[in-house]
Amino acid sequence: FVANVSHELRTPLNAIVGFVDLLREGVYGELGPRQVKPVERIEASANHLRHLVDQILDLAKMAAGRLDVHAESLDIRPFILDVASEVESLISEKSLGLSLAMSGSLPRIKTDPTHLRQILVNLIGNAIKYTDAGSIVVKTRILRTDAALVQGLPQAVVTLHGDLETWLSIQVIDSGVGIAKADQERVFEEFEQVDSGPRTDSPHRGTGLGLAISRRLSRLLGGELILESEPGKGSTFTLWLPVYDGSSGASQNSPPLGENAGFFNR
Repeated sequence: FVANVSHELRTPLNAIVGFVDLLREGVYGELGPRQVKPVERIEASANHLRHLVDQILDLAKMAAGRLDVHAESLDIRPFILDVASEVESLISEKSLGLSLAMSGSLPRIKTDPTHLRQILVNLIGNAIKYTDAGSIVVKTRILRTDAALVQGLPQAVVTLHGDLETWLSIQVIDSGVGIAKADQERVFEEFEQVDSGPRTDSPHRGTGLGLAISRRLSRLLGGELILESEPGKGSTFTLWLPVYDGSSGASQNSPPLGENAGFFNR
């Protein structure tokens, strides 16, 4: 039902956004000084609502097991550089620093680039939102299974992949407000937010779906998303992904992407 309704909502939303663009471009005549701000508010609210509809549709597809995974061989270094360039304007707006710490020997991995991009954009965007001063670091490492377990990779995830020996860790580290221990699992639940701000500031509050979707997507890709944080000391989100592309020397008997994803969604 949610998936069908979300599709039906997209058509009028796209029309609203399209006509607002035409208004701003002056197709129907130049806007007066008093009209510019209301039109900008309409545009911001419509885009916010469209983003929410897209997120709900993704969530509905994942819950129904209908979200497809299209895996391909991916060079992770240029991929992360490309994602970082997408959020550069948001970083500049808040005068924050962004640094990339990537291992010198990152292998190609087999994963869905669209879903991976969505996870990273969500994580970096979330870090920017809750960091008022300081910096954000995106750090990547390749770890053997035993070292990955020590660094927090859950044993249940390792068990799903049998004799897989290599894991990719992508960390998004911020110097923001941090999250209390009691709230660290709650932030991954649908429509849950910590210190989300007043409801009248809806576009800036967010939807409470970004982290929930990111964790579900990470599990759909055969990995996991975990959080380490302390109030006032920032947060570290770590995305673990299996490295089982043939060029990495990993096992060829690993389960395909998306298999057993429901195991984690009880």
